[in-house]
Amino acid sequence: MSTATATLHQHSEIGRLTFPRVLRSEWIKLRSLRSTFWTLVSVLVLIAGLSALLSAVVPEASTLGARVPPQQLAEFTTRSALAGLTFAPLVVAVLGVLAISGEYSTGMIRSSFAAAPHRFPVFAAKAIVLFFSSFVVGLISFAASWSIAVPLLTAKGYKGELFTDSTMWSILGAAAYLGLVAVFALGVGAILKASAGGIATALGVLFLLPIIAALLQQLLPQQTWIGDWSHYLLSSAGNGMAGLPNGTLEPWQNVLTVVIWTAVVFIGGAILLQRRDA
Repeated sequence: MSTATATLHQHSEIGRLTFPRVLRSEWIKLRSLRSTFWTLVSVLVLIAGLSALLSAVVPEASTLGARVPPQQLAEFTTRSALAGLTFAPLVVAVLGVLAISGEYSTGMIRSSFAAAPHRFPVFAAKAIVLFFSSFVVGLISFAASWSIAVPLLTAKGYKGELFTDSTMWSILGAAAYLGLVAVFALGVGAILKASAGGIATALGVLFLLPIIAALLQQLLPQQTWIGDWSHYLLSSAGNGMAGLPNGTLEPWQNVLTVVIWTAVVFIGGAILLQRRDA
């Protein structure tokens, strides 16, 4: 009897659900998809490629003369190295939405929730896996973009250094922004449960809202509050995290703004995930 009890206890320990196991299963699911690999590769190519293209085609600094303000010349290396920051978050957002909406469309989400009835561990594991995957790829991509931009542009008379605190913080900030965008998009996907709607909403927040804010500023120049509040948009604060100017916001304010955007949507997705049927 004691032998049978010990064997039963051993099997129950082997099959016991733990968060590391949920995390491992979500990592297996993410990396086993071919689309994940190509999406992350496209982020690397996009960021490094745009940096190389801009750095190669820009004219010598001496030929620009007084046509370009000195402040813009000083920031040109940073802007060239971070050119991919305009489009890379859009790619990462698609990955974040599909990470959960794809499971809803195939019905796999029911199997995931059957294995983890509390549901939140699955959602949290997806967020962690998405964040670190996007962060690591962003780290490599922006390190490559800075490594390309600095030597090419300094040879043309622009200012820029690779191994400085500001450059390192720019690389880390841009990579962290990509990771947070992935989690933000995951929350959008959980709220809407549909790939098309989730992708449209995430891309609208990242790409369309800044365009609308810029148009309103031009049409209503007397309404200064539009320009002030536009600095708190997700993409504007993300640019600030990477070291680009964002109004009068301090670096910590940019980080806090992106974190709040991400946290609000993620928490909303987590709550709806618990209350709705899979």
